[in-house]
Amino acid sequence: MESETERQNDYSDAIRRHIRPFPRECRYSTGWNGEMTFAEIRDALMPNLNRLMRYYRRVDVDIPDMIQDGFMRLWQELSENPALFADTDHGGAVKWVLNRTGASRYRRWFRREMYIEDHLVRDNDPDEMQINGLGTGYHEGYAHFTRAVDLRLDICRAVEQCANKYQDSQPHLAALYYITTSVQCEDAAMLAERGGKKRNWWLTSVVKPVREELYRALDRYPPKKIRWQDKFDAGNDVPFLRVLSAYKEKGDERMCTTLTHLQEGKRRKDLMQELDIPMSTVGYLRRVAYRELDRVYGCGVG
Repeated sequence: MESETERQNDYSDAIRRHIRPFPRECRYSTGWNGEMTFAEIRDALMPNLNRLMRYYRRVDVDIPDMIQDGFMRLWQELSENPALFADTDHGGAVKWVLNRTGASRYRRWFRREMYIEDHLVRDNDPDEMQINGLGTGYHEGYAHFTRAVDLRLDICRAVEQCANKYQDSQPHLAALYYITTSVQCEDAAMLAERGGKKRNWWLTSVVKPVREELYRALDRYPPKKIRWQDKFDAGNDVPFLRVLSAYKEKGDERMCTTLTHLQEGKRRKDLMQELDIPMSTVGYLRRVAYRELDRVYGCGVG
């Protein structure tokens, strides 16, 4: 008959046989592929996430950081709730990460273009620069009140310097008044004694140079429109090749030739001779090509 000690030993052995080592890497339940590690989830979502980021025209240089933000949020959520994706399919998981890449934050803070009028005029009152501490929200991570004060001082110095320079020129002083306040163009032109037919000359020959001088004094230049050619010449040829490949798949040889001519900078006449088509058709093909290239490069439709 089996002794009590032997029964206890058998029971202990049975317990030991069912003990498994603790996994070195945590696994999470998913609704499309069972249990997966975080690295496996990331690798499964990455291709679709990259494609959607470009589909929604996110800035190429920001995409790696935005994806990193999205997966960091995913890591935090999975640490608190390992069953986050237990009932979620692959598409839903991609959408979850995409919605947490911080697109609005990047667009608002890191890609914002600022104009001098944004600093000189607020609430339609040019002399009321709002300096109300942390409530202003100018830039994250800075002392907002100090930032606003420094900016106001820089603007005052630039305006004072310009006013002293043109103190003997009524048209230039009126131009400075027009740029830095909400006065109407017609009223400012009358103060400059350049009303009527002379107003356009005043805007071009006086107001524009004074405005550019203020930009330089504040080290802020007016943003220039970037063409798709500029991005292509800078080495970003992926969107161009994507458009060219799409027309090749359609078998549209005329558009492929048109795109090649635009890439090489050839004249309209060269395209007309090569395709043996009238100049009106050449113009149409080039307009379609420019519209498509502006779209994929995010330059707007011209």
